[in-house]
Amino acid sequence: MMLRGSEPSYNQTDFPYCFNEEGYLRHRETYEPYRFTFKLDDVSETERQHQTLCHYITHQMYNLLEEKFNLIRFYLEEESFVFLTPGALEHPESLVVLIQDWGSMRCGVWSWKIVAHEGLELGSQIPYLRWAALESRAVILMNPNEGGQPLERHVQLVWDRLISKSFAEHVFVVAHGYGGLAFVDLLCNWLEEVQDRVKAVAFLDSSHSLWHQPLGKAGRDWLKSHSRSWILSTKPLNRSVGSLKAGCPQLSAGTQCHDSVPAVCMESVFRFFTKIMKPKAPPIPFEIITRSKSRATDRNNNSPTY
Repeated sequence: MMLRGSEPSYNQTDFPYCFNEEGYLRHRETYEPYRFTFKLDDVSETERQHQTLCHYITHQMYNLLEEKFNLIRFYLEEESFVFLTPGALEHPESLVVLIQDWGSMRCGVWSWKIVAHEGLELGSQIPYLRWAALESRAVILMNPNEGGQPLERHVQLVWDRLISKSFAEHVFVVAHGYGGLAFVDLLCNWLEEVQDRVKAVAFLDSSHSLWHQPLGKAGRDWLKSHSRSWILSTKPLNRSVGSLKAGCPQLSAGTQCHDSVPAVCMESVFRFFTKIMKPKAPPIPFEIITRSKSRATDRNNNSPTY
């Protein structure tokens, strides 16, 4: 396994906020919630604030992944890496793969905005890691926005160098936003391999399109039976949202906020995966009793025994 050194040092004092014990971002002196100051007359200052926020959250998240959850950093290329649980490739049962949306988010984060304003529990992948640990499942956290490569390229590298070589019997994928498009792109290029390994896919307000991606009938049929898609909707969570273009069962995410979907739908995703893992009970044979059969049975029962 190709490992490298730790993240370059980052001066945390440049950022006036820090995470408290509950995972909320608070000012170091006043303890007030994080507040982003958008300056219309100073675009460079606004960009600097955003970059400082991203650097701080990235630094803290990588520390949590390595020190609290004991994840290992695996380098795919010079500047492209992912995090995974120790022994993830040798885990014989199940492997959970998380794919982020396109943007500036780094490994372990679903949304900068949600992390900054609503905390780590709602904006990061920590709850998914906690659930995987409780269920004794291995995890790979993709990092598609690191290293400057196309998101589709990153997903293919992770598949080729890690997922395809794992011993896991069940591989589950959670794909948010553009991450869903990248997974379908993988399916287009590695159809048989993905079908053989992946048991289920949870699309979270995904950007994929079965009408614009050359998946083919076999791939579409596989998605229809192996995936669920949670989309933005005013309907209650998990309420069916029908669409002829969906290509798979489509459910309400219970929110109209794209960044909130991973947190809101987490328990539904887990139930979906658990249901897939349970073996199906064999059908119970039964016989339809007609009136003539019933009368014949009665006559037989009333016959003398010799």
